[in-house]
Amino acid sequence: MRVGIIGGGRMGRWLRSEISRVHEAAVFDVDPSRSEASSLGELVGRSDVLIVAVGFRDAGRVLEDLAKYDLCGKLVMDIATFKKYVIGSYRALPDCALAASVHPMFGPGARSIKGRRVVVMEVPGRRGFREAAEFFKGLGAEVVEGSVEEHDEYVKYTIALSYAVGLALARVYSKRGWDKLAKYGGTSFRYLSVFAASLLGDPSAPAYAEEAGEAVKELIDGLKESGAPAPPPGLENAYELFYAALEALGY
Repeated sequence: MRVGIIGGGRMGRWLRSEISRVHEAAVFDVDPSRSEASSLGELVGRSDVLIVAVGFRDAGRVLEDLAKYDLCGKLVMDIATFKKYVIGSYRALPDCALAASVHPMFGPGARSIKGRRVVVMEVPGRRGFREAAEFFKGLGAEVVEGSVEEHDEYVKYTIALSYAVGLALARVYSKRGWDKLAKYGGTSFRYLSVFAASLLGDPSAPAYAEEAGEAVKELIDGLKESGAPAPPPGLENAYELFYAALEALGY
């Protein structure tokens, strides 16, 4: 199978590396230094599967650009973090094209796609979910079925809010001085500071945080409350897991 990836950023290059273990894969990017095809049309012509791996606010436009080419029988997917920017653009694709929206629940720092969770969602009114699920299963991923209706609502909390909190901590730590704080910081600081610092190398982090919206208001309300809820099912041993994570960080 021949796979074309549109977008030569970190995730696009990572996908190319992983997919090339099983299939023939190539990347197209507007930056020629990161592209293995001379044009988008060339990539489309030689691909059976197309994966849009650009920034989430640009993914819809790229899908519409793809609609200019012969896509009949090809599987077209996006990996956009927030689907509201992309899902409507699938309407531009011909009915003879297969389509699905997917979300790898990890970043390009992952060692492998094997065992990693990939959420696969049906594009309303289109065929392609089954083919997309089989494609990622074939790469060794743990495929989970999701829905575009639920996706953005939950990702707002799991990703956008996490990024918003992490960047806020990074701003506070920067103002106070990372080194000075580390001198007096314990295990909780170590854990949170590594998370906060990890976001600073991601140019998309501010855009992700902006998507948190009312989730930030809920966080502020939560800061005003007292007490703590019960641990969620399956995380009763969270304290032990926390220290295991710290050991992995060398602390």
